[in-house]
Amino acid sequence: MIREILSGLLWQGRVALRSGDVRVFAAHGYVDEGYRPSRVPFLSVVGPLGLFSEPERENGRTGVATFRVPGHLIGRPRASGDSVPPNGSLKLRLDGRATVTLTGLPGGSFASSATGPALAAAINARLASALAGGLFQEPTGAPLTDPLLLEALAAVIARWDVEGSRLALSSDEGIPSMEFRSSVEVLPVTGGIEGALGLEPPERSQEGRLFLSKIRAPKAMAIDVQVDLWAGSQVDLASIMDTVALAIPTRGQMVLRPSLLAEDVPEGATSVRLLTRGEPTTVLSLVHLEASDQNLERARGGRVDLTAGASFLPASEGLRLSGTGTASVLVYPTPAVPDPFHADNPAPDGLALSLGLRVAAGAVEAQTLPVAVLMAQGQPVLRLIVRYEQVGTRLMGEVVATATLAQATGTQVAETRWRLPVEQLEAGVALHARLEAGEGVVWLSADGVPQPLQDAEATPAPPVAAPGVTVAASDMVLTLGAQAGTPLDFTVDHVHLVAEPVGPLDPALRRSVTAASRLKPGDVVVLGTSEDGFRVGKQRFQALVLGLEGDRVTLSRPVEGAWARGRTLVFQEECFFFQTQLRRRDDLLNHLYRCCVDYRVSALMDEPNARSTARLVEKPVLDLIARGAARGASGHPGTSVTEVETARRGTI
Repeated sequence: MIREILSGLLWQGRVALRSGDVRVFAAHGYVDEGYRPSRVPFLSVVGPLGLFSEPERENGRTGVATFRVPGHLIGRPRASGDSVPPNGSLKLRLDGRATVTLTGLPGGSFASSATGPALAAAINARLASALAGGLFQEPTGAPLTDPLLLEALAAVIARWDVEGSRLALSSDEGIPSMEFRSSVEVLPVTGGIEGALGLEPPERSQEGRLFLSKIRAPKAMAIDVQVDLWAGSQVDLASIMDTVALAIPTRGQMVLRPSLLAEDVPEGATSVRLLTRGEPTTVLSLVHLEASDQNLERARGGRVDLTAGASFLPASEGLRLSGTGTASVLVYPTPAVPDPFHADNPAPDGLALSLGLRVAAGAVEAQTLPVAVLMAQGQPVLRLIVRYEQVGTRLMGEVVATATLAQATGTQVAETRWRLPVEQLEAGVALHARLEAGEGVVWLSADGVPQPLQDAEATPAPPVAAPGVTVAASDMVLTLGAQAGTPLDFTVDHVHLVAEPVGPLDPALRRSVTAASRLKPGDVVVLGTSEDGFRVGKQRFQALVLGLEGDRVTLSRPVEGAWARGRTLVFQEECFFFQTQLRRRDDLLNHLYRCCVDYRVSALMDEPNARSTARLVEKPVLDLIARGAARGASGHPGTSVTEVETARRGTI
């Protein structure tokens, strides 16, 4: 829990804090007075400095959850002297209804370690083939047509237990509302190999059951931490403190283990997808597209239009653009109904565009790669291209960023050029362009590092300034690629356009989200509305993790309400914190300004794992008999029934 609290403070600092036009970098710090950050502005988290119990605070309540264990059949261990004849058959009855005969199963001696896994793989292949071919039957012999049962049978699986040298068959979890149970039975069949597999009685067979999981009451604890804010000037420090007062105030709440949705979640969904890496959407985001978003961006749910040559790669690897392929998104559309709060220019003071770019190998000199352009009323608001040129013995990719700014006498173009090694573009780089309209300059950064203006090779000419106002307007279009075509294929894994000239994010932010692979069954998952990516609104939904498959998390109960991926924050816990002390520790000699803020975080420290406490009946069966009616034997020898009204005290 303490580790999650420290990471939560770092997350909040990376997302929320900025100094002027530069993002604040964040990391774990030290209590050493001689410690100095590698760069400013900087936020460091120190702790835990103290750990206290809170006896006056009521501990959290115990919680319970239910989970299903499917019906299964586990065979007896197979010795090295056992073997299975080839071309065998196996007849199964699943869930008390679905009958299927598997034929042509391979044989072999269990002295070989490959025999067991090969048999399990063959059984799974025959089951899938039988399901696809409609070979499952009802007990009457008629073909099985129940769509719910057929869908459930896709979960039936055979596994070879390497340690126990035995075969296990598991059914689906069952559907309580249907008239079938979760179970696996072996039936006799000509040429059957159930005996050779160790599946004949007395094999270990168990019907599916619903279990009750109990979560122990957490302990109320308080943890002291320290947040150090570093800046290179008094003005920067003052800007940071303004943001701290809003983002990390003297009293507030913080989330632990934050995650981001990879897709929208409709009401009633039983699972959610989480981003492996990403950044939150803010209130100033005009366009935000992550690799998994496919045809919808997450800032407002706008459509992503693709032309031939552009496609989203599988496994959320990004948007691939080749040839004349383009991807375009409508930006800041005019509302259908006149809105007095809809400004004519959404970003008069400037804007910022960041994207993850990876270019295919094979570049040659004089090639031009069109990356992105933001158009407004026929004028390019901001454009990014890459031109390849030979610099001495090295081939460099020159990133050229141009912007159009309006003045009283017309428009002028600001331009900034930065040469990057070809190897860096091919490996993948996070480019960030910040258009500062007042200065009239486009500032570039790569992987969070600003352009080295003093390096003559990287920056052969200073940026061309053109102070003014951006020509941004309603109904802009952001386009990746170009209709004229691109000489090299390139992939974009994220795009974020912000209506404010903010600096680049700390590169550690995108990697610090809690991916699905970091969760485990039994963990708490909370969905909460969020407008800025770090503060959670009042609407919440909580469930437990039941299973994991790739980036998808199966939940213990259906989701209540609909959740948009760009306005939802997923987290595990929420803590209350309050400020205990604030002090300045400036180093005027080195022009280093530092402010130390102490916080006490109040948290409920949970047990790491839930425990199974009881097995529940899957579906109760009640036989009601009218009072006074004649009744036969109950089927349970040695029992009798006595009417309550006629019974005397002490006789029952």
